[in-house]
Amino acid sequence: MLRLKWLNSRPRGRTMTAGLLVLLLSSGCASLGPTTINRDRFDYITAISESWKKQTLLNIVKFRYADAPVFLEVGQVISGYEVEGTFSAGGTIGTKTAAGALGDFVNLGAGARYLDRPTVTYTPLTGPEFIKTMMTPFPPGALMFLIEAGWSVNIIMQVGLQSINGLRNHKGGFLGHPPDPEFVKLILLLRRLQDAGALGIGLQREKNNEEAIMLLFHTRRLTPELAKDAATVKELLRIQPDVTEVRITYGADAQEENEVALLTRSGFQVMMELASLTSVPPEHVAEHRTYGGDLKGADEKQALPPLMMIRSTVEEPPDAFARVRYRDHWFWIDDRDFQSKRVFTFLMVLFTLSETGQKLQQPILTIRAN
Repeated sequence: MLRLKWLNSRPRGRTMTAGLLVLLLSSGCASLGPTTINRDRFDYITAISESWKKQTLLNIVKFRYADAPVFLEVGQVISGYEVEGTFSAGGTIGTKTAAGALGDFVNLGAGARYLDRPTVTYTPLTGPEFIKTMMTPFPPGALMFLIEAGWSVNIIMQVGLQSINGLRNHKGGFLGHPPDPEFVKLILLLRRLQDAGALGIGLQREKNNEEAIMLLFHTRRLTPELAKDAATVKELLRIQPDVTEVRITYGADAQEENEVALLTRSGFQVMMELASLTSVPPEHVAEHRTYGGDLKGADEKQALPPLMMIRSTVEEPPDAFARVRYRDHWFWIDDRDFQSKRVFTFLMVLFTLSETGQKLQQPILTIRAN
C-alpha cells in the first residue's frame, strides 16, 4: 500500500510529491513481452506435445473399435497480453475556513487490469491432406535413412513395412496374418548386422540423373559369424553373394536382379497394426464391440516380440506415458515400458514423413495492437 504525507504547505513539498508520482507511473512502461517467453514457449511446447500424444493414442484405440478417427492439427498459437493501469491523486493543502485551518490531506487511487488472450487455430485433417498424410505409403528412402540415423532396423521394418522382396510382415486386425518365418529371420539378422556396424545407406547417381537409395553391406572387420549372417541375409533377399550394394525400390517384389523392394505402409495401416496390439476389456469382445484374441497359426518360436502394449483399466493409471479415456475405460502406455514408448514416438516421426506435397494455406489472423 502506498501512503503519502505532506510535510508542510510550502511549494517545495508539492514539487517533490509530483515527481514521485511521475516516477511511479513511468515504471509501468517496461515491456511485458520478453518476460513471457521463458514461460509461454515451454508451456505451449508441453501442452502441444501432450495433446498430440493423446490424439494419436485415442485414434489408435478408435481403430480397434472400428470408430472413425479424427485428426486436428494445431496451426498457429499467438499469445496476446494487455496491461492497463490507472492512478489518481487529489487533495487539499492549507485550506482554511471560518472555523480555522483544516490541515493538509491527499487522496490516492490506483487500479490495474491484466488480460491474457491466446489465439489458437486448428486445422482438421480432411480431404486431400488426409490422403497425403494417412493414406500415402511412407517413402522407402526415408525409412532407410532412419536406419542410418540410428533407429533400430527391427522397429523400422516391423512398423513401416508390409513386405520386403515378397517376405510378408505381420498384419494385425480382423483379417490379419502372422509374419512369414523368413521375414522374422531376416529382421533378426539385420538387427545383428546393424549393431555390428555392417549396414549402411548411401546415394548413387543414375543415368537419368536421379539419385537412387542404396543398401550397403560393410565387409570390413566382419567376424566369420557376422559374415555368415550377411550371406544368409543376401540369400533370403535373393541377392548375389558377392554384391555389397543393392538398390532400394518401392514394390511388392524385386523386378530386377540385386534389388530390394520395400512395400511400405501408410499411416492408416500402421495405426491399424498398432490397434491390434491394444488390450481391450473381455466384455467388449463378448459383446462384439471389437475383435479379440491373437492371430491363429503363429509359431511362438518364430514370432517377434510385440511392438508395443496399450493397456486398459477401469481406474485411471497412476504412471502413464500417454493415457486417454474411451468407453468408460482408460487406455494407456506405461511410462516404464520403454519399448512401447519408443515405438509410439517412432509412429509420430513417421507421420511427419508422410506429410508430402504442399500444405493447406493457414488462415490469416489480424491481431489488434494495444
